[in-house]
Amino acid sequence: MRVKWGQYSPLASGIGRRHEGVLACVFLGLLAFAMHKSALHGYWRFDDGAHLRFVALYSPWQYFLQPAVMLLQSYANVTPYNALFYEINLALFGMEPRWHYAHLIVVLAATAFATYRLVRLWQAPVAALLAAVLFLGGLPTLHVVQQLMTGHYATGLLLSVLSLHSFVLGVRQDRRGLVVLGAALYLLATTCKEVYVPLLLVLPVIPVGDLRARLTASLPYVVVAALYTLWRYVVLGQLMGGYIATPIGPWEQLRQLLSIPLLLAGWVRGDDMAAYFLGRGAVYPIAGMVILALIALASYRKHLRWTLVCVSLPLILLPLLPLTGNPGINEADRYLFLAWWACSVLLATVVGSLRDTGGEYVIQCVCAIGLVALLLSTQMLEHRRITPRLAKENTLYQTALRMDGNTALMPPPNRDNYRTLLAGARQAAALLANGPQDPARLAVDKASLCEYTQQGKTILEFDEASGSMKDVTSQLETSLTKLMGQQIHSVSGVPLSVRLTFHDSKLQWELGPFDDGVYSVVLGSSPTKVPARGGISWAGKEPLQFKMSHESSDGSVALSPILEFDMTKQSEFSWRGNSVAEVISCGSATQ
Repeated sequence: MRVKWGQYSPLASGIGRRHEGVLACVFLGLLAFAMHKSALHGYWRFDDGAHLRFVALYSPWQYFLQPAVMLLQSYANVTPYNALFYEINLALFGMEPRWHYAHLIVVLAATAFATYRLVRLWQAPVAALLAAVLFLGGLPTLHVVQQLMTGHYATGLLLSVLSLHSFVLGVRQDRRGLVVLGAALYLLATTCKEVYVPLLLVLPVIPVGDLRARLTASLPYVVVAALYTLWRYVVLGQLMGGYIATPIGPWEQLRQLLSIPLLLAGWVRGDDMAAYFLGRGAVYPIAGMVILALIALASYRKHLRWTLVCVSLPLILLPLLPLTGNPGINEADRYLFLAWWACSVLLATVVGSLRDTGGEYVIQCVCAIGLVALLLSTQMLEHRRITPRLAKENTLYQTALRMDGNTALMPPPNRDNYRTLLAGARQAAALLANGPQDPARLAVDKASLCEYTQQGKTILEFDEASGSMKDVTSQLETSLTKLMGQQIHSVSGVPLSVRLTFHDSKLQWELGPFDDGVYSVVLGSSPTKVPARGGISWAGKEPLQFKMSHESSDGSVALSPILEFDMTKQSEFSWRGNSVAEVISCGSATQ
């Protein structure tokens, strides 16, 4: 029987619908664990160390209510639920990562079921189930389930889907309690990630009730959005923004946004696009044409709500704009998680529109099976691609947490970031166990490597070829060359200037004197590219020790000596001088 927008199906109530829901819940739960069970073998990865340390030091009321503590979590985002996700897991499971991943899979399974229930309000069971399965089979879902640091993305989407479901039922049944519940869920979603804040703007175009009823029901959401906006401004000092990024042009931003469908199909930026879509991704151009034809057919038969599609699209894409500058939209990872959920619902709706055609159930099942098979094969290939990266993260964290006092670890590139993460995990483990804190020995620059070598420590480094740790104690010069990186090209005698100001938790800078080339700030050993002028919210209370560098068009690097700005004693800092050249040895630092 045809199911129209805004109507329940014959199974909308009664025992049939209840059995259908139970079966769907059990099926999606088992499917989620079957598809993503490899995550249960994961260890701490990526940003876990920083989050574990943060949770070990601060309590929920602090990182939910105190702006100074919230700013310590992130200078670019307000995401206290990210810490709460770890807090809950640590309270339940301690430092046993397996159960943290199990919790994440449960959240994704619940999101799939919530998606099923939401789509089921308008579509037949096949289409509703397809939306849920497509969501679980997408590449962004694979990335999220393998990274505990994305638990707030997963939880935020679950809360958002539940909020939409409560809103629709509240309007349809004229029940204010459900609308208020939906607004409360929306409030929690905003604490997870800002990409879920624009949900408010979708509500007036959802096909339920009349416009006046939808606008009236949206008022509690408006209050929540206003509170979030004020909250964000108090914490970060800005209404919008993201990570520090070198400015990029609008065409590059547009190019990255237009590449999203290709990324969702398994292409990765940096790979040859023609080779991918003529090779293992050859089926996607065909599938794309079939999907476009089905969308055209659904539109012709008036089964698509283009107003909803056209409003949702910019609300999904606009929050991605700050990411195009840093870190860039390069693969179908967590940044495309919400976009993939929306694609799953759209594709399922298109398949669900294949009705009144004769043999509609068979046609829908064939299309559904084809889409799921295509996604699962792509997900398997993507899992194979990222497995070495995941194994590397596992090994680094295991080594950092288990190494004894006679061992030091030389992390991979982006070493200062790894120092923060690996040392954070080790400190968190000690704090949570109420034991002595033996700091992690991490060789991230020339000074630390030389110090550990002179102390007779065994120096370990992750070997990409073997996928395991390697003793590099006897390879001091090679290790120094790796650690110094850009600095081995440094030249002396180049004029440089720095001006810093710190006021109301805002750190601003001006670097000079050159108008061209690339500026970086070197904290420890890792350079971070920055514009010549800029500013960020800064919660650090320790003196800031750094170097600044300028890379000219010929590849030469002008590097300042170590500079220090103590914000507790002064609000401004200025320096003018000449660059210094680094020496690849454990003797004198510069020449």
